[in-house]
Amino acid sequence: MIDKISFYLRIALKNLVVHKARMTLALLGILFAVMSLVAFGNISNGMKKKIETEIGKFGKNLVIVRAGLVFAAGRSTRQFTESRTLKLRDAQLIKESLPGVSEVVPYFDISYAARYKENSLTVTVTGVPNKIFDIRSIELAAGRFFTGAEEEKAEKKAVIGFKVYENFFPAEDPIGKNILIFRVPTEVVGVMKEKGTDFAGQDQDLQVYLPLNAFMRRYSNVDYIKGIYVQVQDGYSLTDMKAALKGFVRKIHNTKPEQKDDFSIFTMEDILRTQEEGIRLVSVLTIIASTVSFLIGGLGIFAIMLLSISERKMEIGVRRVVGSKKRDIIIQFLSESVIVALIGGIGGIIAGFIITIAVDLIGGFPIVVSMNTPLALLISMLIGVVAGIYPAIEGTKYEPVKALYS
Repeated sequence: MIDKISFYLRIALKNLVVHKARMTLALLGILFAVMSLVAFGNISNGMKKKIETEIGKFGKNLVIVRAGLVFAAGRSTRQFTESRTLKLRDAQLIKESLPGVSEVVPYFDISYAARYKENSLTVTVTGVPNKIFDIRSIELAAGRFFTGAEEEKAEKKAVIGFKVYENFFPAEDPIGKNILIFRVPTEVVGVMKEKGTDFAGQDQDLQVYLPLNAFMRRYSNVDYIKGIYVQVQDGYSLTDMKAALKGFVRKIHNTKPEQKDDFSIFTMEDILRTQEEGIRLVSVLTIIASTVSFLIGGLGIFAIMLLSISERKMEIGVRRVVGSKKRDIIIQFLSESVIVALIGGIGGIIAGFIITIAVDLIGGFPIVVSMNTPLALLISMLIGVVAGIYPAIEGTKYEPVKALYS
């Protein structure tokens, strides 16, 4: 049995070498189809893995209540309307009244100019209680977080992002130095580790965190907040919490049934869902393109194998005369067809992995192998069988004597 398989393979590979130009054209369709399936499957899995990692960095089980109407999509959140109706009292009531709430952190964020000596930089200044550092999983590269006591006293302390540190203090220790934030001297007490851009669209390395009391009294002079981070207890549904928050905030704002919300509620999973919808759309387009490529490749193999049968009547006649059965002829030509498809499939897998590595390195995605790889190879084999079966059967219709004299 092994000798027969080896024999068929040798004949098939010899024919491929003899007719390499036409066979190359036949397998290109299979190659492109497999390449697109493998590359996109791996890249999309890498993208999903990175999104999950970034969401983990943002914080665990968080629901964000934002003043005004906000649209969360893609890699950003866009503010459509602003509102000044969200208050510190709202955050306190949410924590006291809603079941399933683990922690509540109000915040106020705004873009300000920061300055140190001759260097200036536009940063996102966020006034927060020091609990933010726990629920957002923020780690320090140097220094410390501001304390609860400093927050109560509205002291002017700052924890700065890594890019702020690099721009202002490239060659000196920032701890204890004063930077100007909106012309207010503010002492740097800590530097955050490098975090990059989160999926709310904010560059975490251009952040400056200040105690919320100090920010509201000494920097902005406001009595309202921009939003509230609500951390949900493990095992509690984020969807249920969103619904509960919506009803509760409408109630404490005395919003009438016919009135629109003056706030928005979303989670990082909402942004993830938007990302995944985009990935699914591209996936559908990739499958359509791959299907067309597989069809073209299959038709190419079919046409070339049919042509090969008509050109090899003498070979078929000789083999039939020396004792080959019809099934031997079928197996021979089917093996050639399958080998062409497999070579195209293997070439597509190699090309797909090359594209995957290049895109992942450029995009910073983790390299993940998807189930598309073995599936694409299996489809290639099936295409080879389907495309070769009719030409193989046609080859058995030649009578030995007629084939020798034709």
